[in-house]
Amino acid sequence: MIKGKTKSGIKFQMDERIKDDARFLYYLAKAQDKSSDDLMEKSNAVMGLLKLIFGSDEGVIQFMNAVASVNDGVCNMSKMMSELTEMFEIMNVKNSSSSRK
Repeated sequence: MIKGKTKSGIKFQMDERIKDDARFLYYLAKAQDKSSDDLMEKSNAVMGLLKLIFGSDEGVIQFMNAVASVNDGVCNMSKMMSELTEMFEIMNVKNSSSSRK
């Protein structure tokens, strides 16, 4: 398990093996697909990714509430993705996933 804290103060704990899970790569690729303008598909991919990472709907809600708590009570997609990206960078996922695209 990797424990960390984002710059905004959100504490997290993730199983570092998640970066090697095929579902993680699938959801991440779908969420970042620049060739698709399908907002619903991208949103579903982000929610699937969050559920995979945080384990349950309750875990996803806790994460979104944490994001909202450091952003004037609102968890917008941009801020949430920034927090998630920072978590991935802490886990060194950014480099390993970009080499697999």
